[in-house]
Amino acid sequence: MIAPQLWVAIPDSLVSDSYHLREKTSKLGMIGRACSIFGVSKIYIYKDLSGNYEEDGETIKTILEYMETPQYLRKRIFKQLKALTYAGLLPPLRTPHHKLEIPLSDVKVGDLREGVAIKSGERILVDVGLSSPITLEGMVKNGERLTVVFISKYPDLRCRVAKRDEIRDYWGYEVKTAPSLGKLVKSIKSDLIIFTSKKGRIITEFWSELIDEVKRANSILLVFGSPKRGVFEILSDENMNPMQISKFIINTMPDQKTATVRTEEALLASLAILNLAIHL
Repeated sequence: MIAPQLWVAIPDSLVSDSYHLREKTSKLGMIGRACSIFGVSKIYIYKDLSGNYEEDGETIKTILEYMETPQYLRKRIFKQLKALTYAGLLPPLRTPHHKLEIPLSDVKVGDLREGVAIKSGERILVDVGLSSPITLEGMVKNGERLTVVFISKYPDLRCRVAKRDEIRDYWGYEVKTAPSLGKLVKSIKSDLIIFTSKKGRIITEFWSELIDEVKRANSILLVFGSPKRGVFEILSDENMNPMQISKFIINTMPDQKTATVRTEEALLASLAILNLAIHL
């Protein structure tokens, strides 16, 4: 069975309840880690129209992209940014594209690695986290991040840009932005949209129906609200209602014993339940 692509939508107000960058970083570490555990391929950050959260939105995007980037490429891609002050608190992802350094002689034809293009005279080299850059066959922009596949062995190691169908493992997530939740759900080409809400139906009430829909879907968007407002309130800013968009407005944490459930907690629980539905 080919699992569907999993996409997640979170608001730019996600960390608005955390007043220190250290707390924001820790929260986003949990988000990035949860998305990676369950193979999320796209994270959409939508604008919460109830306020100006532009700075928080940039922080979310920067930290999530930093986490997704293999450690050996981070210094090349990310400069000294305020948002990354507490990056040392972020947990490692250890996903298939976060490769460890190995001897050049151990590299095999067909191996994949993430890299950044480096121009050297007339040649294009790629930093792929090995002891020396590798010659790239083909033309790319200097500084471009890319996935490469090795096409020859040591001592004449060469690589080319990998084709999409050559990447069979989970290869991280892409971070995108959207002008609002309403515009996102109207424009996105997803087979199934699922809203999470404490006002939603308990998931066990339509578990069988959800499993059937999940198994038919090629892509699934899982939508989350903010610390202060749920998806009903957020969509009401645009005169919309989740029930107009999807029949799946679900409460994945019924009978909770705490006064509130944080978004990062709801995300982990919801992805775990969705993962179970996919693999049943």
